[in-house]
Amino acid sequence: MTEFLYYLVVLGSNIIQGITGFAGTILAMPFAVMLIGIDKSKFILNFLGIAASIWIVAVNHKMVNKKELKHIVIFMGIGLIAGLFLGRITAPGILIKILPVIILIVAVRGLLNINSTKTIENKTILILILLFSGIVHGMFVIGGPFLVIYASQTMKNKGEFRATLSFVWIILNSVILFSNFEKIFIPEYCIQSIISVIPLIIGMYIGNKLHNKMSQKFFMILTFILLILSAVPLFFL
Repeated sequence: MTEFLYYLVVLGSNIIQGITGFAGTILAMPFAVMLIGIDKSKFILNFLGIAASIWIVAVNHKMVNKKELKHIVIFMGIGLIAGLFLGRITAPGILIKILPVIILIVAVRGLLNINSTKTIENKTILILILLFSGIVHGMFVIGGPFLVIYASQTMKNKGEFRATLSFVWIILNSVILFSNFEKIFIPEYCIQSIISVIPLIIGMYIGNKLHNKMSQKFFMILTFILLILSAVPLFFL
């Protein structure tokens, strides 16, 4: 029964991932941890995140915004290196407590101004958001919501948004996967990862269909709602 519930979680989270290109892993993680344990969850969900992102990029590679992808990889990469260093020499302290508050403020503001065409045009602020996203990801592996904040300001086409973010997840999640390379050889992890591909395929298929039928406005509303939901588990870290 426990494993059945876990596969339902994989199915549901990949419907979300298929629609938006983000939030699937962070929403699935709390439930997966309760059902199959933290170490196995981190490995399998990271693997599935790569698989889901490869699916989206393979089908929508022409939608990838190469200019924004370059900016994200460069500045988030710099922040990631800084975050990995800071994570070794400093305690999380108050930073981990204020992260979800910042996400909630931005997400709620986005919902309230969903009909506004105004965006952050100051390039310095946008670069700082990417740097901060990288730092947070390096320190706590939860920089995704801040990357979504950046993407919501710079990419207004839902397909472009989804494909570009998915390309970023392939890079970031692959780094994490190979940093835990020894776990690839654990039979239990490998078998459950392979079985999990079945609900992933079903979920991605459903999510992709829903994405194609969704208006740009509803897509952005869903994006900000998912940002709010992704912030909730961070209050308990």
